[in-house]
Amino acid sequence: MSKALVALQNVSTGYLSDTVLKNVNLDIFPMDFIGVLGPNGGGKTTLMKVVLGLLPVFSGKVLFPSGRPAMGYLPQASQIDKSFPITVKELVSSGLRDRTPWFPYPGIAQRRSLQGMLEEAGLLPLASRPIGELSGGQLQKALLCRALINKPKLLILDEPNTHVDKQFEQELYKWLQDLNKEMAILLVSHDIGTITPMVKTIACVNETLHYHPSNQLTEEVMRVYNCPVDVIAHGPIPHRVLKSHDHDE
Repeated sequence: MSKALVALQNVSTGYLSDTVLKNVNLDIFPMDFIGVLGPNGGGKTTLMKVVLGLLPVFSGKVLFPSGRPAMGYLPQASQIDKSFPITVKELVSSGLRDRTPWFPYPGIAQRRSLQGMLEEAGLLPLASRPIGELSGGQLQKALLCRALINKPKLLILDEPNTHVDKQFEQELYKWLQDLNKEMAILLVSHDIGTITPMVKTIACVNETLHYHPSNQLTEEVMRVYNCPVDVIAHGPIPHRVLKSHDHDE
């Protein structure tokens, strides 16, 4: 069995004196596709930051058994300032490694990789366009290209389907399934019914982490997720069945 790319062992962390995650254990292996579910404020984004090394831990360990892997990160769309004066090409190339203040421009091989990435995503005609002129889906494509430009071993996405249309959402999930043949993926989402047929396993995060080694939404998963919705997914279209409730409330 291959070694884990990232191993969280009894990790507790948070911000200043506020503990957000407690005693979290999670192994991320090559070619994993883990869907991360949980209520708002439960610690999903905090988990992403720990894996990325952007947040120190209060206790426990974050290990990289085979050395720290290359990682790509797609943040929430709300974190992106669309008024920043940067073009699509500049945004994607900002993700390239081995650039310094002395050598700020991509080399020949990097330029070829950049053009190929933009062409694959259908963004080559928009390469010189300011990001403020992009639609939500186009911007997410550009940000995903930025996350992929260095061919990561682990791709981390924080709610990538927010503020995008359904056409892009379908393209995105097809893209992710293809990418999973080459890399591990950690996907945070509120769209339970859509992601469960696609991911391989589920991590429910609500202060602690409960790992489920399948994509089946059992009663236990829904209890941990703390959501008043039963989800039945069969075939390509997810079906959501609400429990009984009072319409007058």
